[in-house]
Amino acid sequence: MNKSSFNNPQFIKTALEPAHYPRLLSPRGTSYPEIAVAGRSNVGKSSLLNHLFNRKSLVKTSSVPGKTQALNFFTVDDTLGIVDLPGYGYAKVPFHVKRQWGPMVQAYLNNREQLKVVLFLIDIRRIPNDEDKLFVEWVANRSKAMILVLTKVDKVKTQEKKRMTTRILDELQCANIHYIHYSTKKNIGRKELIGMINDALVDELMEE
Repeated sequence: MNKSSFNNPQFIKTALEPAHYPRLLSPRGTSYPEIAVAGRSNVGKSSLLNHLFNRKSLVKTSSVPGKTQALNFFTVDDTLGIVDLPGYGYAKVPFHVKRQWGPMVQAYLNNREQLKVVLFLIDIRRIPNDEDKLFVEWVANRSKAMILVLTKVDKVKTQEKKRMTTRILDELQCANIHYIHYSTKKNIGRKELIGMINDALVDELMEE
């Protein structure tokens, strides 16, 4: 596939279950590879996606964690699918809604053949919790390519950034993982992350 520049972003649809997933096909009829974006409900997924898309409000943001309560599908460059997964954690949403998230996300991650790369976001100021560790373990067990995105690095000073990066990697037990520091406010990491995504996609598609 051609390298993506994350141009021409388009919102496609919201889905709750596999039967409603969109069919994202090239003119030749092949499926677009997809990238899933995951993390806690307050980690800044929507802000990061808008920054990657170079749009202010294509992805809805909110001061209240848990705004995303379904799978939201986007495309970029008419060649690549982006899937914004519901955030997990302390989101103040009804229990019956939160209870649906696990099976909904699991169904996508387990069964979507187009999924090639997972962007896993962690706030650099937070120590990974059990849910974070379980998610990383799931990705590792299924041999999915993962990029760890340490967000909100503008909130910490250089020494704290180094210390917390080491602590997070140690907690996740993934010292060899590809990771990047990111800040939407300071415009840090966009070009580098796009390059990492393209490299990961090339590696994944070559293995097929």
